Order: sequence, then C-alpha cells, then structure tokens
Amino acid sequence: MTLVRKEEMAAARLARLAPDLDARMAEIVDALLELSGAAHRDAVIDRVAHRRTGQAASPGLKAELIAAFDAHCRALRSRGLAPLVHRPFGERSHRWALTPEADDFLRRASL
Repeated sequence: MTLVRKEEMAAARLARLAPDLDARMAEIVDALLELSGAAHRDAVIDRVAHRRTGQAASPGLKAELIAAFDAHCRALRSRGLAPLVHRPFGERSHRWALTPEADDFLRRASL
C-alpha cells in the first residue's frame, strides 16, 4: 500500500469517527496513532510536516499545531467534554498523547 493511500485511509477514518474535528487536529491524532499513541510534541509535529512537505517543520507550522492542540483541549473542556488528546505528564510537559479512551476507540474503529 502506498504512503498516499495509507494517508487517505487514515484521513477518511478520522473524518468518519470525528466529523467536527479540525483538520490540523486530525493530522495530530493520526500522527499520534502512528507513534503508538504518545510522543514528544516535536516528533508529532515533524511527522505532520513530513507528510505535508517531506521536510522538517517550519517554526510557523510548529506554532500552528501547538495552538491547534491547545485550542482543542480548551474548547472541549469548556463544553464539559473530554478531548481526544492530552499532556500525560502535566500542562508544562511537551509530551502529547491520545487519551486512553480516544486511543482505544480509534484503534477499535480502524479494524
């Protein structure tokens, strides 16, 4: 299976499971799925950048993805909902992860 086909399948899966998910967050979630559910944010960002351009992330893309991650967490918490992602070692941590519930749900749904 080609890389493009794999990316299209992942994007379609995420669109089906979370239709209101911001496109940048869909890329972050998909990268986290590929990285076993958790990784340093720079690894996640570089995975997204590599998929988009084949190169390392620019400072602008890094800032954009960090802002999208933070906005996702804030928006869902403000509505009393659990975000798909979190910082497992606290708010100052640079480690990003799928929540255990999101990881389980997304992996089961992709079977």
